[in-house]
Amino acid sequence: MKASSIKKQKTKQKTVDVFLIAFVFIIACFVAFPLFWMLRSSLVTKAEFFTRPPVFWPETMQFINFSKAMDLIDFGRQLFNSLSIAVPYVIGNIITCSVSAYAFARIKFPLRNFWFICIIATMMLPSAVTLIPQYTMYTSFGWVGQNAAFGGKLPLILPAFLCSGGNAYFVFLLRQFFSTIPKDLDEAAKIDGAGRFRIFVQIMLPLIKPALVVVALFSFINCWNEFFYTLIYLQGEKSYTLSLGLYMVNGIRLSNFEQVMALAVIVTLPCLVFFLIGNKYLVEGITLTGIKG
Repeated sequence: MKASSIKKQKTKQKTVDVFLIAFVFIIACFVAFPLFWMLRSSLVTKAEFFTRPPVFWPETMQFINFSKAMDLIDFGRQLFNSLSIAVPYVIGNIITCSVSAYAFARIKFPLRNFWFICIIATMMLPSAVTLIPQYTMYTSFGWVGQNAAFGGKLPLILPAFLCSGGNAYFVFLLRQFFSTIPKDLDEAAKIDGAGRFRIFVQIMLPLIKPALVVVALFSFINCWNEFFYTLIYLQGEKSYTLSLGLYMVNGIRLSNFEQVMALAVIVTLPCLVFFLIGNKYLVEGITLTGIKG
């Protein structure tokens, strides 16, 4: 009786596993299909693009669409603009969020929980609410405009170094990760004469590497794909990013849609590459942050 019941239970579990795998596969196909169709559309000819019913895959892949797509915009300058914003933004997020999270997780100071709740509460504040005050403040500082410092990019970069601009989630993520590290390590380091800064840099940061990769990955993707704030603060085509360049190309209603799709693939590619590289750390970081609340 026991053997038969165990066998039935295993059979039931296998059936459930197969159902779940099939369900996840179907969802993955729905999610991945727009990316596949974008790639397919970037490799077809103009005639194949407008063919009805649609061609599922081109007869001859038109890689020349990518070179023509880069000629539609000032690709080199806009790539530099995107990187000059995204790289400092990622660095600023890592520094400010890790320091803030370490303070909330390991240092006792007055009203610590209250200030942490205030930071988390900012996640519920729509960005449109602070848009006008921020724009007015940055304009009064002389940071907006074609003649502003760093080409008007400071309003997009500086918030990352001030632990503002939507970084509350990253502070929460890193704080949860710091909470999983035994406090015995801090005490042992203090006995050896290490101060707060040395403990943070030499002990804590190496231990939260997966979480830092998650923060860097999300920060890069958010900044690289940013459109709303770049449209507001970046004035003049010389300061445009790739996302704005793609928008301008799409907005002039070109008939060469296959080249527009090729440009969309180029703009999307860095995010996809970084995601594939950091996928291991992404899963590990998000999993470990839920171990201890």
